[in-house]
Amino acid sequence: MKISGKLTVWVLIAPLGLAGCIGHLVEPDGDPGVGTGPGAGGGGPFGPGNGGSTSGGASGGGGGIGGGSGGATPPYTPMTCVTKSVGPSPLRRLTHTEYDNAVSELLGDQTRPARSFPLDTEEGLFDNTASAQTVPELLADKYVEAAAELAEGVTNVGALTGCDPAAADAAGCIRSFVSRFGRRAYRRPLTNEEIGSLTALFDSAKAQQDGTTGVRAVVAAVLASPNFLFRPEFGDGAVGVGGATRLTQFEVGARLASLIWASLPDDTLLDAAQAGELSTPAQIAAQARRMLADPRAVPAMQAFYDQWLGLRMLDTTTKDASVFPAFNDTLRDSMREETRRFVANVLWQGNGSFSSLFTANESFVNGPLAALYGVNGPSDANTYAKVALNPKERAGILTQASMLASFARPDESSPVKRGKWVRVRLLCQNLPDPPPDIPPLPPPREGTSTRERFAEHTSNTGCSNCHSMIDGIGFGLEQYDGIGRMRTIDRGVAVDTRGEMTKTGEIDQAFTGGVELAGLLAKSERARDCVATQWLRYSMGRSETADDTCSLVAARDAFKASDGDLRELVIALTQTDGFVHYQRPSN
Repeated sequence: MKISGKLTVWVLIAPLGLAGCIGHLVEPDGDPGVGTGPGAGGGGPFGPGNGGSTSGGASGGGGGIGGGSGGATPPYTPMTCVTKSVGPSPLRRLTHTEYDNAVSELLGDQTRPARSFPLDTEEGLFDNTASAQTVPELLADKYVEAAAELAEGVTNVGALTGCDPAAADAAGCIRSFVSRFGRRAYRRPLTNEEIGSLTALFDSAKAQQDGTTGVRAVVAAVLASPNFLFRPEFGDGAVGVGGATRLTQFEVGARLASLIWASLPDDTLLDAAQAGELSTPAQIAAQARRMLADPRAVPAMQAFYDQWLGLRMLDTTTKDASVFPAFNDTLRDSMREETRRFVANVLWQGNGSFSSLFTANESFVNGPLAALYGVNGPSDANTYAKVALNPKERAGILTQASMLASFARPDESSPVKRGKWVRVRLLCQNLPDPPPDIPPLPPPREGTSTRERFAEHTSNTGCSNCHSMIDGIGFGLEQYDGIGRMRTIDRGVAVDTRGEMTKTGEIDQAFTGGVELAGLLAKSERARDCVATQWLRYSMGRSETADDTCSLVAARDAFKASDGDLRELVIALTQTDGFVHYQRPSN
């Protein structure tokens, strides 16, 4: 008896998919430009490592700050490259965003199936940290289920394959389809063994049922393969910087596509790799510039800025309706959209400069935001207009409602959360762990401002060392309430917006209000270096080690030379030794 429809695909693919998720990754066997380097891609799919040696040399400014008091903060000195080396290259799994983008590229599917997957685990600031990209059983099941459903959704197999798979002479066409489709999905040419296995799967499914089912079985098998779900790297066998192995040109192409498009390489990029035209820094930069000019770069870049700035925190932000009755889902969505439009405008329509993120007083408002900011704008929630905001009140991302509301408490502002946001995300300065048994914050009371209550709390000796580094920043943002609205009175007390930046070794000084703080950050070399560090972490899927020093220095120097052009920073990352080398992790 024949089994029809979706169940057939399940029967054909489930064993392959589940085995793939816990099985081995295929190392290419000598195809041109693919390489034959030894080694596996850094740990297994259930726990890719991010270890590695720390033999590289570094000199100069570190990222953290101590918790102790006493003594002047030494001047900020950017690190320098002493001995070239390359950090570890852990095995990378597709993020859910990359998965959705990949199946859209391969099949034209716009259903975003990864929305049904268990959420990607964020480690640090980002959702692509390799050590957190495990594949628990539930996710493995979802991968197989999605592969089957996507394959079943292929209704016009002729358009996908370029021929009638039921035809008696379709063998050559199907082999070509397998090679073409597999190359896109695996980001490299398939091995002869892989082509043979997939064509045999087609033949088996066709014999049992029909040619359409055969094509769907191939699609499902490819989408459930670890060679699609992961981005394995082996290198080309040639020893490069610091004993690391140079990537194959297809692996370079895969890194470019992941970084700039959060997706798969297109045929142009794969053809360049096949032709040996991803071997020089100039060739890689040319492809990176082409890709940045492509519309696919816009949402991919947005994903970085969403995570770096903490915009995703807005998704789970709640407010006390009795204190902030204006805050609702519509206002929340408006805040998110404003920041995304603002960042996109800086990147793609503006000068792309780092300083503009902090100093531009133009933004995008709809009706709810116009009311919040007290400006003229559209009257409805669906229309956004670019408007000038009061330059004494607003400057760039720091004073946007999305950030101010996200890093606040449900019923009031939070100098602590806002100060930590600046210190950790914008200055890359890690804070010491809080002590045990932290005393509770005094309850709100009329006649005592939020600032005064937090000052009482943090005067405790167990809290003061850490809070001395964040509260002074947050106090300077007290002119904005818990949803980012301007205020001059807080619980019957005049708002005090005097703040102080400390322990940066560079911009340590008193300031008044959010606009002055934004101006300090805009001119800060530490802050500019921090965004380069955050981009490097995002591109590598891990935190930096001493072995990444020279790559980080190169990216920072190029960013500085470009006068802080955020687009050029992405190009600069592709020119580093770390981007074009594979270093097998120690574990």
